Amino acid sequence: MIYTLTLNPAVDKTAIVDDFVLGGVNQLKGCIIDAGGKGINVSKTLRALNKPNMALGFIGGTYGEQIRQELMKLMIMSDFVTVSGETRCNLKVQSVFGMTEFNEPGPKIQPSELSQLLIRLERYAKPNNLFVLSGSLPEGVPNDIYKQIIEMLHQRGCRVLLDTNGEVLRIGMEARPEYLKPNLKELLYLFDRTNDFETSEELIAWAKDRAVELLQNGAQFVAVSLGELGAVFTDGLETMHAPAMDIPVLSPVGAGDAMTAAIAYGVDSEMHFRDIVRYAMAVSAGACMTEGTKPPSKDDIVKLLRQLGPV
Repeated sequence: MIYTLTLNPAVDKTAIVDDFVLGGVNQLKGCIIDAGGKGINVSKTLRALNKPNMALGFIGGTYGEQIRQELMKLMIMSDFVTVSGETRCNLKVQSVFGMTEFNEPGPKIQPSELSQLLIRLERYAKPNNLFVLSGSLPEGVPNDIYKQIIEMLHQRGCRVLLDTNGEVLRIGMEARPEYLKPNLKELLYLFDRTNDFETSEELIAWAKDRAVELLQNGAQFVAVSLGELGAVFTDGLETMHAPAMDIPVLSPVGAGDAMTAAIAYGVDSEMHFRDIVRYAMAVSAGACMTEGTKPPSKDDIVKLLRQLGPV
């Protein structure tokens, strides 16, 4: 069974404008509203892949209830801790300048609410269950929370896929999660490197070497998403670069979460390394073809897998 954890979920509002006038009035062409947050995006994509999963985390207020209701409509199981604060609402504006995001900080989590969550996680921590820990932390949650959770899950025989950023990622890696999916920005941060590569080939080669280096920290599988340059994958036996697929892009938001979901799907299904890579590239490309933060459809995933062919 796969469980996703979203400590700072959000209702995502994606607004579309023909132009963007800084300091002026902008007329929206439309507004798409989705239940969001990295772990919830993973849950939605797993559901599109017909993979049973349960969403865990914190929700509160009207927006929190909106998330719960949307997951129910999608037939995704959930068991959230209801907090006293209000779940955040994030605004994403798609214009000729690309995607501009305005993310709220989220509610402040009380010590008693955090304790409830840890007790709930222990309830589901059965041997061989896979936990996907994704996203940022709300106020009141310590930076080492993922490390704490991973250590507890490992004691109970669970596997962990970690997808977060900054010091939260660095500290979480100390607990040696089995699967990691940083993006380029996060990889640069981990290795204290600036993006001053002269060529894309140099960047890709560096990313491949650093991905292999992360295996020395205990990971069994590392995927580094590189945006328009595709992604790098390694399991220690094989390391490869997969170029981005040639697709019409409607919204890149959520593509990284879709890749995380595809990796979780592949790992839990005991797929071969190269099949996981195929799914990761096809599913993340499919997410770019949808509006807002919606997951790709099963039909689109199948078409993209056929288009991709063997990796």
